[in-house]
Amino acid sequence: MGHVVSISQTADTANLVEWAKLALTSPQAQVLRVTRTLHDASGCSIAFEEVVLVLDEFPGLTANGGDVPDIIELAQRYGVMLGRASERMSIVRASKDVAMHLGIAAGSDVLKLDRIAETVDGKPVEWRVAFRKS
Repeated sequence: MGHVVSISQTADTANLVEWAKLALTSPQAQVLRVTRTLHDASGCSIAFEEVVLVLDEFPGLTANGGDVPDIIELAQRYGVMLGRASERMSIVRASKDVAMHLGIAAGSDVLKLDRIAETVDGKPVEWRVAFRKS
């Protein structure tokens, strides 16, 4: 099993794309944006992730709270009952930023995983886009 390295964490008002993806109702809805990499046992980067969490669902979670765990551990910690997740997979060309974090050449093929995780009552709580070496 690998380990996660946080690159950045910021809390702010959701932008229009996040607002739509997470079906937010308040124009002032707050989200936590987490950018991180996943490394294998030897320390090589195998995934780059951008995660957006709805802060109303995780009271007390802040950008200064240390590493943010995956959605399953986070839900258990905050008593959030997860329901379903929908994920779309595609092969895309790595942008310069993604390539830099994965240690590959820009334009290389990577697997893109775009996931929305919902509570049991269908409320989206996480939007994650991950890029993995193919």
